[in-house]
Amino acid sequence: MAKSGVNNTLLKQRNRGLILKLIATGQCSSRIELSQKTGLAKMTVTYIVNEFLERGIFEERQKVQVEGKGRNPVQLCISDKAPKLIGVHLYREICSVILCDIQLKLLKKICFPVTEETAHQLMEHIFHALDQIMETLGDEKIYGIGIGAIGPVDKNWGKILAPPNFYGLHDLEIAREIEEHCHMPVFFDGESNCAAIMEKYYGAGTDCEDFIYVDLANGVGSGLVVNGELYANTSGMICELGHTSIDWQGEPCSCGNRGCLERYISSNVLESQLQKVTGNMKDFRGFCQEMDEAIKEGEGNTFTKRQQDMDRVFTEMTEKLSCALVGFVNSLNPQKIIIGHEGYWIPDPYLCKIEKLVNERHIERKYRQIQVVKSGFKDEATVYGCTGALLTAVFEGSFFD
Repeated sequence: MAKSGVNNTLLKQRNRGLILKLIATGQCSSRIELSQKTGLAKMTVTYIVNEFLERGIFEERQKVQVEGKGRNPVQLCISDKAPKLIGVHLYREICSVILCDIQLKLLKKICFPVTEETAHQLMEHIFHALDQIMETLGDEKIYGIGIGAIGPVDKNWGKILAPPNFYGLHDLEIAREIEEHCHMPVFFDGESNCAAIMEKYYGAGTDCEDFIYVDLANGVGSGLVVNGELYANTSGMICELGHTSIDWQGEPCSCGNRGCLERYISSNVLESQLQKVTGNMKDFRGFCQEMDEAIKEGEGNTFTKRQQDMDRVFTEMTEKLSCALVGFVNSLNPQKIIIGHEGYWIPDPYLCKIEKLVNERHIERKYRQIQVVKSGFKDEATVYGCTGALLTAVFEGSFFD
């Protein structure tokens, strides 16, 4: 059973993490605002702020006033000297290793393809990319390394379990291996969870406490934010929207179930369907952009045969995704649904259709409406999000004595 008591040391850590989070995410910019937002005494806030100023985490800058006279007010900002974050995003086709600050300003990014030919050397390639990042650091301080990985994962053990179509790789203890190689703290989670919490800190979820992040790519993932925090339970397993069945007699899935959502609406499936009806070998993003242009240019006009066929594929996608989302909405009562990764490129009218269908069908439809919006990170929420588990630890005060 988890200990629920809070000792003085833990309380100090939490207060420091909270103040750092409020400044980093732009919710506060002064000592007065921090005191009002946190409920902490002004003296306590001043003590923590002065500590962060001395450690080079905060700096003070004059806020330029457009109107008015007198001295410009001083605002608190994250210093350029503040410790940085390293992130590893491991997906089915590509791995990205990034260096960024705690406000997600990207400082360096290294990508390499993951293929059947290179999969057996995956960790060596990751180590090489991490070493390249380390070589550029100079005197920079680092909080640690965050990992966002393709699922299913066991976040408690830092392990990638057995993702479908992942070149036979399974039970990969990626967190332990990276920690042993780099000798610094490592924080691990599934890529959709990482993207979800980053949407809460800096993206499309900053204005709400409960939302579902939907990762639509070569597979369908999801992350849940509940009461302002990432949903997690003791099992270490994460939410799998893509393996919610929408047809009990449907296509067999590699997970063992039938009719799983991702068998019908993952980007590679939609891409294949669009290629078939058009005879064109574009990728999913290309088809989305073509359809978006057709909608904008053809307002009031009839679609061509090609556009009608494409519209049919996208419309069926909205029906199937809405079917799964209604079940999630009825279970979790979110304020918002955020669609990201390759789903970001879906033309807006189809997202409006998803929103309309969800709000026509969920059980509390007479009393509240659910927003469906695109990710605040375009199609890169999972890339920036790979530092999510690490940044959460920073904002919880885990790095402060």
